[in-house]
Amino acid sequence: MIFIQEIYKSPLEKRGNESEFEHHKRLILGKLKDKTLADYDYAELAPYVYGQDYSVDVARRMMYGSARTLEKMDEERVSNIADNSLLNEIEVKKIELQCEKQKFLDQRREFNKLVAQLGREDHINDQLVAAAERIPETIGRLVDEPFWNEWNEQHESDNEAVLVLSDWHYGMVTDNVFNRYDTEICRQRVTNVIKSAIDRITLHQCSKLHVVLLGDFISGGIHSSTRVASEELVCDQLMQVSEILAQAIIALSTYVHETAVYATYGNHGRVMPKKDENIHRDNYERIIPWWLAQRIKAEEAVIGHKLNINIDDDNGTEFLFFSPCGIDMCAAHGDLDGVKQSPQMLGTLFHKVYNKDIKAILLGDKHHRESFEELGITSMIVGSLCGSDDYANMKRLYSVPSQLLLIVNPRDGIDAEYQLKCDKE
Repeated sequence: MIFIQEIYKSPLEKRGNESEFEHHKRLILGKLKDKTLADYDYAELAPYVYGQDYSVDVARRMMYGSARTLEKMDEERVSNIADNSLLNEIEVKKIELQCEKQKFLDQRREFNKLVAQLGREDHINDQLVAAAERIPETIGRLVDEPFWNEWNEQHESDNEAVLVLSDWHYGMVTDNVFNRYDTEICRQRVTNVIKSAIDRITLHQCSKLHVVLLGDFISGGIHSSTRVASEELVCDQLMQVSEILAQAIIALSTYVHETAVYATYGNHGRVMPKKDENIHRDNYERIIPWWLAQRIKAEEAVIGHKLNINIDDDNGTEFLFFSPCGIDMCAAHGDLDGVKQSPQMLGTLFHKVYNKDIKAILLGDKHHRESFEELGITSMIVGSLCGSDDYANMKRLYSVPSQLLLIVNPRDGIDAEYQLKCDKE
């Protein structure tokens, strides 16, 4: 009904959905522009357009003036729309430019970091090479005569040995009421460990030796108390202790039929002193397994036969896994693991991820011996080679410098546990 009424309304009347301005504009444009109201006289339109009567001439002049005003209004509106669009486009481009600028600044910062890192790596590599070249003068042989031994398979048994080496902190110097330590004492203690290990390996007629390297073999420079003057000294520490490890492993390997070496790294070897600025795997000690492999090849060339030594690292997991006599064990440096929490946490981890039921966990870092058993898993902290440092002395903390040797067999699992006291004469 409303629609029908709208149809029969006069075209001059205001429509229901029109504003006063729209009605005014429609009548003027209908008369002068689109000619839809051309049949109506100007005087006839005036009451609807202007609300009162005018003569034909006056109404015509007024409507032409209004038409010109409407035209200018439309032009201004279009101009405003164009200006706003242009401003919006400029604003968008400005934002895009700012984004590109920020991306450039980020890329430049990352590039500068990369250049600095590459320069640092080149410098460190040069110093490592120089330190390696100085090894014959700085280290020499651990003992006057090498521990060469003719392997006698007649004495072979099903026993296997696990030698755990940790926390040597080579390069640390201390002289306190509990302990005196420097690089020369470190070499002597390593020699004592080798001799003690050989005595027990031959006593138990072990056929295979597992050498577990838990890290912190260098003092490094992460704390003000241990910080060295320059990277050259850290590189010297690294190459010299790697050579000592190589000589120790080669000597021990001559008393067993097979030797397996497993290596991870500690926290003292990290490249950046501040923990929150360093990636955990960005660590000097990761070069140790590589150096051991190279030294073993070089030794084989000298002696004229192959040494049955296999080198494995942590494969990026920071955990070591091995199975002497089929007994599953795992190891880590210990800075991220607690002796009482690790049986449940690491036991669950290895069972879910690797489907392994570990029986023993070996940890270092804490510089004292400790053992804890839970859920059938024995967690052990290994003693340190370096002993009490200045910090431990101020806290009145003391532990006998030692390393760990386990004797394992298929029947009893861990059959014997030896604390290899390394400060004895």
